[in-house]
Amino acid sequence: MEKIKTIKFILLPILSVILTHAYCFNEIQGGDIFQVKDNHYVPIFNDDIINLTYKSGPKGSCCKSLDIVLLPLSTIRIVEMGKNENVEVEYCVSETIRGRGFTHVNFIRNSMAPVKGEFWKVALQNKRYPLSLQEFRKACYRCVSEKIPYCTGASNFDRIDLNEMYSFTKEKDNFLQNEEYRIRGFDGFGFLYFVSNGTLGRESDDLGTMGEKLFTFDTKKKYSFREKKSVLSLMRDSDYILIQRKKKGSNKKSWYVVMSFNGGFLEFKGKKHGIVFTEKESTVKRLDTLLNRALLSGSDLYIMRWHPKLKALLGPREAILERKMPLH
Repeated sequence: MEKIKTIKFILLPILSVILTHAYCFNEIQGGDIFQVKDNHYVPIFNDDIINLTYKSGPKGSCCKSLDIVLLPLSTIRIVEMGKNENVEVEYCVSETIRGRGFTHVNFIRNSMAPVKGEFWKVALQNKRYPLSLQEFRKACYRCVSEKIPYCTGASNFDRIDLNEMYSFTKEKDNFLQNEEYRIRGFDGFGFLYFVSNGTLGRESDDLGTMGEKLFTFDTKKKYSFREKKSVLSLMRDSDYILIQRKKKGSNKKSWYVVMSFNGGFLEFKGKKHGIVFTEKESTVKRLDTLLNRALLSGSDLYIMRWHPKLKALLGPREAILERKMPLH
């Protein structure tokens, strides 16, 4: 009897803590604030539907409903509890990346911790800094060596578990490959977002103004091989090439981005081609293709530098380049 009483005495407080913990999460309500834990990544979708459609290919996938993957220490505020455990939230990754969307309540339970205070003060209290250039290179090497897949809207190396939360149906015109949907990998924006640790903006206008323009290729002009080679020689790891283009019949802008890495280009080309690395010897040829793509899109082609370490080291030759003018 004494042993039974002792066991009860020990178990009751533990059971009380467990029940209280479960009760707290069952009582999640509008206005509550949570922060993503270290080493956790939380997907945010554009709507509250839990049966989503997607397209897959041999080297990646695309679900248009995926808006963004929140990085560790991102903050959310509950806007409204959903009908099917899909919760509407307001999120803040950094001063430049904020928005609204939906995420499953299980991500709040398992990948986030409750925090107190005023939402924006809590959200911005942790100053974000980009990955170091060494960390950037490691991320690039990992993309190439592990053949990390392309995934629209994603920005995470390891697969995010969606089991028992969402279901996915292939779009009818998806003829590439019969693959299940996975949130793992990057698109062009997702990689910049990841390596900048959420400090770069999400729109092409942001990407065109948040860095320094090392050079602008005017796509209505012709450039010699030497001129192209000279401009490319200015690029360092983490610099990027940006194409901005306006969609027909829409005010929205879309874009394409290519990262500079190890003297070559790292691109996130889509579910069919995946992540592609172009060696240094082939960069001028690839640049010609990108220049033609920019011309057809009605855009110039911009060579951009954004990393704080490199911006602080801009040399005289790089600083005096005339925009939209051939080199002499």
